[in-house]
Amino acid sequence: MILENNLEYIFQDDNAPVHRARAGSVYSTGVLLWEMSSGRPPFHEEKNKIGLISEIPHGRRETIVPDTPNGYSNLYTKCWNYEQSERPSMKEVVDELRIFISNSNSTTNYQQNDSILDQINPISNEDPTPSSTGSSLHKELSQMVQHLINMNTNELLVDNIISTNRQPNENVSLERNLSIMIIEIVDLIFKKANKTIEEAKQDIFDYFNVHDVNSNEIYNWLLDNQNNPDSLFLLGYFNYVGIGTIKKNYRRAFNLFTKASKQDHILAEHFVGECYRVGIGITKDEQLAFKYYENIANKGYAMGQFKLGWLYKNGINVKKDLKIAAYWYEKAANNGHLGAMNNLGLIYKNGDESVNHQKAFELFKKSAEGGLLDGTIMLGRCYNAGIGVNIDKKKAVELYKKAANLEHEVAQYNLALLYEKEKDLNKAIYWYEESAKRGYQNAQNKLRELREKKIRNNLCIIS
Repeated sequence: MILENNLEYIFQDDNAPVHRARAGSVYSTGVLLWEMSSGRPPFHEEKNKIGLISEIPHGRRETIVPDTPNGYSNLYTKCWNYEQSERPSMKEVVDELRIFISNSNSTTNYQQNDSILDQINPISNEDPTPSSTGSSLHKELSQMVQHLINMNTNELLVDNIISTNRQPNENVSLERNLSIMIIEIVDLIFKKANKTIEEAKQDIFDYFNVHDVNSNEIYNWLLDNQNNPDSLFLLGYFNYVGIGTIKKNYRRAFNLFTKASKQDHILAEHFVGECYRVGIGITKDEQLAFKYYENIANKGYAMGQFKLGWLYKNGINVKKDLKIAAYWYEKAANNGHLGAMNNLGLIYKNGDESVNHQKAFELFKKSAEGGLLDGTIMLGRCYNAGIGVNIDKKKAVELYKKAANLEHEVAQYNLALLYEKEKDLNKAIYWYEESAKRGYQNAQNKLRELREKKIRNNLCIIS
């Protein structure tokens, strides 16, 4: 994507003070966003280019492309607001753009998955875990967001340099590197919203290793720079999960999340909701938790939409309602949330009026392809039982093995069930043992039964 030197983009004063120059760059970003949604340059049919020179500074703008999502059009119209002081900062633009990034790399330990299998008691993996105008727009947004993050970082750095009367070059370079890292780590956490807490922590450690930095160095910098919502959130997150030598401190984490949430930091709002829901660092209040999730969901974020679906599915602080649950799960699924795809598939598979095995199969397949192990297990269940697809035992074993080898206790249990039915008790016992090691009660019960059965069989042979 190339920004040409067209006058449609350059409604700004390059010699203006810093805050006005930033407003101009935000304006140009808004025009770019419009062009990405329309597929053509602004005013491309305008013949009177000279007239545009006077009309654009006085408020002339392109019209919104039909069927553009409201959140997206609202963003670029705010960017080109006639009043420069009312335009968002580049940080706010980046945060808004994240809504439209349908990143399904992997859902976190701070979100829940529903039960996995019919033949076992329901389980809840405690704390498991944006629509675009088209695939082309989605791709361009994904490419654009990192560039805007860097622009935002530079903006923060300008503030830092000005406020400190130009620090020595070495210090400025260090500040710049750490500032960039903070933004990138927060963005990493946001993008990995489909992973467990432990998986997210590992991703952060991997980031530290790649960039040759340690957790204490980042943490100490955050302590000294609690001047923006990203820093407040990340400092809270480190206290929430415990990173490296940094011990968990839930009370401190809650207070930091709350401060960042008051500055409209989406991840911070989500974690405040989590703290209230579970009672971490604050007295448990499910009603307040619901309000935080609802606020995020109404802003278009999948993590909030998923949470609302989960609450309505399980009747937590609201009346149980599968239709409303499916509504929110579908919104989150359309925004790329893998856990929502899986849970919506469960509703289509098990629901009363909403049973649709074909839809369930497609949703499980999509979540599995995105890397969600629960989706892989349910896809295996579909092939095993012929749910929305022809029975294929070989495919079922293949899928169960894939998840079982990644140490998913339910997949290990399912695989053991298949081997038991095939009268291969040794393999069945092996996988029941693997599942039991991870605390899965059903596997522990089955293991006890099989061992007793094996002993009885041996006694029969001896006698």
